Amino acid sequence: MTGSRPRITADMVDERLSQLLPEEARALTTAEHAYRAAAAVLAGFDPTAIRPVDLDPDPAVRDSLADISEPAIGEGGRPELRLRDSDRREAIASLGGPAAVRKALAANPDHPQGSVQDALTGYLTGSALPLAQQSLTELLATARVVDWIDGVIPDLPSQEEVKGHIERKQLLAPLARLVGEHFGGRDAILNELADHVRGTAATVPLLLWGPGGVGKSTVLAKFILDCAGEHATERLPFIFIDLDHPGMLAQEPLSLLLEAVRQLRIEFPGLGPAEERFRSGWIRRVQAPDFDRLGYAVLEPSVGSRTTPDNITASSTLLTAPAERARLYRDFTRFLAHNLPHRPVLLVIDTFETAQRQGPEALAELWRMFEQLARRSPLLRVVLSGRAEVDQLTRSVQVPPFDREAARGYLTALLTPDIAPDPADIDALIDLVGGNPLSLRLAADLLGSGGRADLADIRVEATQARVAGDQVQGWLYRRVLDHIEDHDVRKLASPGLVMRRITSGVIRHVLAACCGVDVPDDSRADELFDLCGQEVSLLARAPDGALEHRSDVRRQLLPLLRHSELPKVLAIHRAAVQYYCGQAGLVDRAEELYHRMSLGDSMAALDARWVPGVEALLIRSLDELPPAGQAYLAARSGVTLAPAKLRQVPLAEWGRHAEVQVAKLLSLGDAIGAATVLTAHPSGSASSRLLLLESRVRAELGDDGKARALVALSRHRAAEEGDGETLLEATYAQAVSAMELGEARQARRLLMEAARLATPQDEPLMPLRIELARCQLARQTHSSTSARRAVREAREMLAELIDDRRVEAVSRDPALLLSLTAAVGDLRPELVWQTLRVIGLQELSTGQRSRLAGALERWEGPRTTPARGIEPRRMGEEVARSGSWKRWLADTSPALLASSLTALSATGGSAAIAAVLRLIYQQWLDARASRDRTNRPG
Repeated sequence: MTGSRPRITADMVDERLSQLLPEEARALTTAEHAYRAAAAVLAGFDPTAIRPVDLDPDPAVRDSLADISEPAIGEGGRPELRLRDSDRREAIASLGGPAAVRKALAANPDHPQGSVQDALTGYLTGSALPLAQQSLTELLATARVVDWIDGVIPDLPSQEEVKGHIERKQLLAPLARLVGEHFGGRDAILNELADHVRGTAATVPLLLWGPGGVGKSTVLAKFILDCAGEHATERLPFIFIDLDHPGMLAQEPLSLLLEAVRQLRIEFPGLGPAEERFRSGWIRRVQAPDFDRLGYAVLEPSVGSRTTPDNITASSTLLTAPAERARLYRDFTRFLAHNLPHRPVLLVIDTFETAQRQGPEALAELWRMFEQLARRSPLLRVVLSGRAEVDQLTRSVQVPPFDREAARGYLTALLTPDIAPDPADIDALIDLVGGNPLSLRLAADLLGSGGRADLADIRVEATQARVAGDQVQGWLYRRVLDHIEDHDVRKLASPGLVMRRITSGVIRHVLAACCGVDVPDDSRADELFDLCGQEVSLLARAPDGALEHRSDVRRQLLPLLRHSELPKVLAIHRAAVQYYCGQAGLVDRAEELYHRMSLGDSMAALDARWVPGVEALLIRSLDELPPAGQAYLAARSGVTLAPAKLRQVPLAEWGRHAEVQVAKLLSLGDAIGAATVLTAHPSGSASSRLLLLESRVRAELGDDGKARALVALSRHRAAEEGDGETLLEATYAQAVSAMELGEARQARRLLMEAARLATPQDEPLMPLRIELARCQLARQTHSSTSARRAVREAREMLAELIDDRRVEAVSRDPALLLSLTAAVGDLRPELVWQTLRVIGLQELSTGQRSRLAGALERWEGPRTTPARGIEPRRMGEEVARSGSWKRWLADTSPALLASSLTALSATGGSAAIAAVLRLIYQQWLDARASRDRTNRPG
């Protein structure tokens, strides 16, 4: 096929090249300048409506703005375009000042409005409010604007300044919401708080207690805002900790004190360096490997880690051993003394009933903390807020309901003039609902929605049912729900209490069918969700936009719903499980598990769906669950249930709970606490599992004879019960005990039996434990040719067992990982690198640094071609060239060393480094064993 090609001319080449030039390289036209100037002063713009400055519209140039803009969703959900940051800065720099900005804004008088636009206009024209006078919404808008135009406008606040003001507003905003606009009637409590703070001597905690809704948190919030808010003359340093908040663990003081120093740093920005030292120092401390504990634990029975290696709270890396806590309290009081000297500091712990629900262990630890902090920091003032008194020493003040006069004033303030009843009716209303502020607010909401007749009905129903106090709130809340104006929202409202969170997806896929509401598509679901969101007296927005009922009232209504509409409640739980199974996020998995526990799913079913991290999202709903669900969640969360609750749960769930608690306490060196857990065992014969658990506790307490007897009994009972897993572990434990007694023949026989039992097991770690024990047993034998051959064969067999699947599994058992690395790390270098990642390093001795420096120098010199073509990662090349690897090892923290050395795992020549590291780990374990033999009685 033939034909002539078009002739390419020089002009065509020039035109093509001009199109390929970067836009920045050519001069902008007047129209482009005008449009960019208009877009630069707008937070977002409508691409079809924006007008240029001082020029007639040019559709072609206007449309070209899309090439230098990004699609965005403006305030109110409107789609718009937003100029790229670099182009915005360039256009603003060319404007020439506030007058030009105003002119550009005037060209588009109908531009989209909102807080971000207000902030942008304010900073471009020099009319922005000082940061201290901006609301939280305004500060968030300022943060975005500063990010856009930083470096273009003079005297712009820094991002750090804006962040500090935002954090302070966010710290105070929840307190301001609690106080609201109608606070009153609490002068006596405020005076008690003032007296407590002004006291000159160390004091016991002040406990404010009373039923839910009585206003405990509100009066505390009012006191804090008066003493430390924006208008306080001399701000009182305060710490406000809500134990109902995820991550605040009553049984783990470090979680509370890390939050305390964070809040103090927000209130006093100059404390930033001190807060960082405290925070990073303690996080490093609790995450540092404890080779003594790891070395001691490896040959112990694997009680507490079987099948559920993640069964301790996700915050386990921040667990402090009891022996460390005195130092923690000392460091915190030093933080106060050095940074806030001679000043009272207020520590408020709200929703203290959370700690009370968790049993005596949590309360005892908190009181140890209070006592030690008071002894070292006499100006620290502790205030607790909960629903009941406590047995420990406090100054206890009951927060009473409003008296009649205060209740009248509060109710009158809540009611608009058109619905306010006459004084006699107000008194009758107070007689009905009492002086609880929450009850009064719900009654006002009911009157506001036209429910005057319902109040009379409630009086009759409440009298017949003999309900009072907190229960009245539930009755009122239910009637308020019944008066929702929209028919479909009303049908969704009461059954919706079964859900902890309400979203458009929950409305469409969970509630609609169960409540008889037609929701054919997402659009209708969104519409109903927006209507639900308008019921501000009933529902509040969570930070992610979901709707949530008031938790204390929801707890009152759930039992009523279960009693009156159990089939519907169960249907909603089942639909919720099905819906959340199809979602991917951590929050969704937590909700799925909540509904599974509410339905009474088995431990196996719950284990199959559990992921670490959900416990922090679930623990606040512990009391809503049936007893078995409470025991399961408590075990998973590392929380100790009160003995009265544990007596209500089936023996299997009690055993799981006890196993987790004992494993946690033993890992922290608290054998006495572990023994206390076992004393609460329900009546009846102990299972083989619990006998094995008790044997480990007895061993920790030094009662070796009793421990061996319990292991033997556990093994016998496991055979009777047909519990193959416990039979295997008890047999293994007996073998370890025989090794410790020097009974090599008995140990070999028991290890052979354990290996036979382990063959059909799915658990991948027990065969490794057994072969590791054989290696160590061979090493104990006196030196001989046959003994050396036995050690070599045992090591080779152990190394063959370690495949990729088992390396991944053993990473969840650091003690076993460490011992395997010491035993066969030279044959399986991947164990060394995994140990560096999972466990890390401790301080190296001089000899260890010398050997490791030598290996690094050889690695840095001529090497073979790296595996898989990966170029070696050079760490500290200047250090290497000067021959000072030893100095680098001495000057670098163990955590950074571990991280840096791990990077060598894929490089050529790294096997020699792994071999040295393996010997270092072996030395640490041998040193631990030597100390243990020296300290052993007799």
